[in-house]
Amino acid sequence: MKRISTITPRFARGFTLIELVITILVVAILMTIAIPSFQGTVRQNRFSTNANELITALNLARSEAIKRGQSVTVTPNLGGWTNGWVVATTAPVTTIRSFPALPTNFTFAGGAVSYTYLPSGFKGNTDVDTYSLCNSSVTDETGRQIRVSATGRPRVTAVNPC
Repeated sequence: MKRISTITPRFARGFTLIELVITILVVAILMTIAIPSFQGTVRQNRFSTNANELITALNLARSEAIKRGQSVTVTPNLGGWTNGWVVATTAPVTTIRSFPALPTNFTFAGGAVSYTYLPSGFKGNTDVDTYSLCNSSVTDETGRQIRVSATGRPRVTAVNPC
């Protein structure tokens, strides 16, 4: 039986200290460039997520009104839309879904006191309502505007500056 040598060639032994230091230096430079850009992306995703929560509630209320054949309302929790909202039937009052409060520094401005969707799927009033979702800790940032049409369909657009 032939014995295999345990001696390996010099080039197959691993990294040198200089190669390792240069690799760590390159990674550190790339992270310094990438992290500030990534933070802006995270903030914009938070705006989209919070705006989409209200859109989800309005669409849910509309579809439940049609499905159940009775009026469904979207109302803010005590203290306003910033504290969350509830989707519920009107008579008898049955909570369909409750939404949590917005994260700190996010605010909704404008819009209606509540929304009632009729069994036809249309809003109870014919006003066009507009909300602005802003971050009070960042002054020069793109926010979100939510418009609820006279028919009850919500739409989100970016607003700059908020």
